[in-house]
Amino acid sequence: MKRYQERLKYFRKQCSSDSVKAVIDSKVENKYFIYLIAPGGDDFPAKKELGEALKKYNIIWGGTVMGSDIPLHYTDNLCYHRYMNYFTEKNFGEDFINNIIKQSILEHINENLSSIFEYNDHTYWLYEGTPQPADILINEYFFKNFTYPQSYKYSTQENQSFTEVTLELDEENYTLKLEGLNHHFENQQNEQFIPYFEKKIRNFIKSSKFALSRQNVLRGVKKSFKIYYK
Repeated sequence: MKRYQERLKYFRKQCSSDSVKAVIDSKVENKYFIYLIAPGGDDFPAKKELGEALKKYNIIWGGTVMGSDIPLHYTDNLCYHRYMNYFTEKNFGEDFINNIIKQSILEHINENLSSIFEYNDHTYWLYEGTPQPADILINEYFFKNFTYPQSYKYSTQENQSFTEVTLELDEENYTLKLEGLNHHFENQQNEQFIPYFEKKIRNFIKSSKFALSRQNVLRGVKKSFKIYYK
């Protein structure tokens, strides 16, 4: 009990000191940090992009920080980081800051398409809903170099014609390769174009070179997505 009280006293003292410093600093600057889940959470994938995005609004990018999962264990500047984030979100709006973070991740994916297949603590929102935002992004990249066959019959309803693509992980070089394709067309006449669609999908997967990081593979990999046709 005595040890607990001592730790609590130390925690409060350090937090109070850091909080005062944050109050003073927040009067002349805005600063933002990204928290990593302790003790071994995923790194934030878009540090460069976020730093550049925050700079446009005169917000200083403080980098990533990790707390502790040990009760009352005080890591360096713990309360300073929290309060600076609080003041910055108060000045600009929490939704505004969250939108900048999401946009920075999307910019990172645009330059590193493989990262969309790597599950990450900071990108969970990409895999929610139907269709998933991740699938929507993949579709955007796929259709940049895609032309529909001349006699293709367009669907009357959105997302009713699609190909479900299943990938497998090559554990020797940590790349994703095609495992299988499952087609569904609202208009059965379009089934004649299946060979054409499959060729385009295979070329897309080969040309994109989905090389993954060894560390992120251990946390899980997105192994399927859908290509939605008009």
